[in-house]
Amino acid sequence: MEASVVEVEAPHPIWKGIMRIRFWAPCLVCAVLAFSGHPPVSAQARHAELKQTEFGTGVKTGFGLVQYHDTCVTFQVFFISGNFFNGLREYETPEGTEFRNEKATYRNFPDQLVVDVEGFAVKCTPRAGEITPPDYAAGLMEGASFEVSWKRGDEIRPVVLLSTQERHQSPGIRWYYFLTIPSNNVPLTDSLVIDVSLRHGMSHTKLTANLKSRLD
Repeated sequence: MEASVVEVEAPHPIWKGIMRIRFWAPCLVCAVLAFSGHPPVSAQARHAELKQTEFGTGVKTGFGLVQYHDTCVTFQVFFISGNFFNGLREYETPEGTEFRNEKATYRNFPDQLVVDVEGFAVKCTPRAGEITPPDYAAGLMEGASFEVSWKRGDEIRPVVLLSTQERHQSPGIRWYYFLTIPSNNVPLTDSLVIDVSLRHGMSHTKLTANLKSRLD
């Protein structure tokens, strides 16, 4: 059975389980609101949310929520390319949108981009006092597959993945998928559409990630 993106009207039973994870609460509020309809998810963030990884500084560019039976999976997307995004800011000019740091002005992504898709799985409606197993939803999250495309307006350009790495520390309910993609001459204003397939396509969703309004 293929899971579909669910319309959520507050209050929804999903909050009973997910809101226990306090540090995820703000992200999950946004994710549920973003999934109130069927189009792919794209976030609107007011300030850059950064994290440090082995591949460099990552900037949060998208998020989403998908439900499979009684499992709710929250996704976050980060763009990473060394220190490229560290200190980068977005500006609107008469010539269009451009991106600058203290050293230079940029219009395109670096030649390659690492896309960090971070997944976090919990029960949507846990029973009172129920403890989530240490490796909950491992069968759903393991072996996820991805298809990606660059998007500019109505133009969709499929991209061949250069590499995919899955990271998971057991026991745990966090999963990390690092996708390396070509991004040479791709404008920084383009969006990346990520087609996520879990459990061999039985659960499926799309995420949209971009830098718009994320580097203020």
